[in-house]
Amino acid sequence: MKTAVSSCGAVVAASQAAPTQAICPKCGGIVFLRVRRLMANSGNSYYWQHQDGDHPCDRQKPFMRMRYS
Repeated sequence: MKTAVSSCGAVVAASQAAPTQAICPKCGGIVFLRVRRLMANSGNSYYWQHQDGDHPCDRQKPFMRMRYS
């Protein structure tokens, strides 16, 4: 996901300047800032990922839920 909530309640976009840990706005779980390198050295992509893979949040895209079922 691209947005999360900080500990003070502000919405935080996933970026290099974002904190490393935040709260999921959908389920209230802990999310960590992750970075993925884009192809052809075009930079980095930042996103929030849940601490565990077994969470009640349904923010994944529908085709991703079907893939891992």
